[in-house]
Amino acid sequence: MFTEFAIGISLSVFLVGTYLIWFSKKNIFNHSVLGLCFVAYLVPAFVIKYDDYSTPDVIRLYVIINLLGCFTYLSGMLLGYRIKTLIAVNTLLQFRFLSTVHDNEHGIQKIRKVSSIIYVAALGGIIISYILMGFVPLFAANPFMAKFFKGEYQAPYERVAFLYRTARQLLEFLMPLRILELFINFNLKSVILVLSGILLIAVSLNRGPILSGFLVAISIFVALKKNNGPFWIYLIIVFSSYILGSGVYYLLGLAFPDSFFGDAANVGFFEAVAMGAPDITDQLSFLSAFLDSGSHYSYGLTFFGGLIPFNFPWNPSVYTLTILNSSNDISEVASGGLRLPVSLWGYISFGWIGVALVPFFSGVFTGYIVKKVKRIINTLRANESGYVSFFLIQFVFSNIAVVFTNFYFLSIYSLPAFVLFYTIIMAGKTKNKELTGSSIVTYHNKQ
Repeated sequence: MFTEFAIGISLSVFLVGTYLIWFSKKNIFNHSVLGLCFVAYLVPAFVIKYDDYSTPDVIRLYVIINLLGCFTYLSGMLLGYRIKTLIAVNTLLQFRFLSTVHDNEHGIQKIRKVSSIIYVAALGGIIISYILMGFVPLFAANPFMAKFFKGEYQAPYERVAFLYRTARQLLEFLMPLRILELFINFNLKSVILVLSGILLIAVSLNRGPILSGFLVAISIFVALKKNNGPFWIYLIIVFSSYILGSGVYYLLGLAFPDSFFGDAANVGFFEAVAMGAPDITDQLSFLSAFLDSGSHYSYGLTFFGGLIPFNFPWNPSVYTLTILNSSNDISEVASGGLRLPVSLWGYISFGWIGVALVPFFSGVFTGYIVKKVKRIINTLRANESGYVSFFLIQFVFSNIAVVFTNFYFLSIYSLPAFVLFYTIIMAGKTKNKELTGSSIVTYHNKQ
């Protein structure tokens, strides 16, 4: 029982540990992953038969790595929350802009207009990409391989990789704002734009971005409401969505026992949920393969390997699949890589020193950024400016701040997020004629 408890709790801390420094319904960064935490860590931790995936020695090592990493992560987070100023973080994340933009009505309107133009351009980019590739994953002969652009689908994808990936990212980034537009000003145009985005994501066979877009938008909406009723309904939706998503094959097996999904119903429901989010089993298999291959540490090369596109050997996704499959050719492996906890990234990078330091520094940055974000969000109100400002803060926390909080696997695919963010800043800095510097002075006084 200790093993199950240690694995479930330690892995969960890496996702929702900031509840310790900000326990509030406005901490949407934790709420939105509660469902993932439940189906990927808590449920599997207590239903997985660990001996089926690894040896007792590897399981014991896995537990110690995560427990130590959890402790150093929390220590760093509590320290970061007490740090007064990190100039590099303040500058890159533009906290001054984020703290004052909600007082600039004209700037908010410009942000909405520019975001709408970029969203429509992203829709067009995806459509053009599908045309140039000559296939749509949902309707491909081998949908599973087409989803990951592997095998025969890799070459057509590489021709339009930059356009497709950039357009997809921009669409997914802005989806929550488009959904919030329905709360701000419900109209046919907004409905069509949202449905178009959902359709184009759905045919790619990636259901996650659709769910996350809605959850982020709804979380922002209910977080700013004084009434707590909608918030509890939202939490129920979060858990239900992830549970249903993870156990969908089980439910299809019950409904269609003679179909391809029939075998999925031969296990219990919670076992099916665990199989639908195989993070822990993947991590155990990876750690076993890493040890069997000779425990050759990456010495931080995977921290920066993601800055080189395609199948660069030290790209975190490529690296994890290569280790797991004992092959340098992963072109036929239908996967986007493994989701490893920060503690395990530290271990495969520098051994036990990495387990201590990598989670610690990740925690320091997380604690500091959460403190700054918390102060700004607590000033927002449930109106148009509040919703748009909250979206910007959520976008920064999830896509820009990762340069610091997730420094252990930087990615070139973060570039569109930076371009979008600074484009929005340029639009949002348009000032009202009557706007004074009082809000900026107030911000400085709060520091």
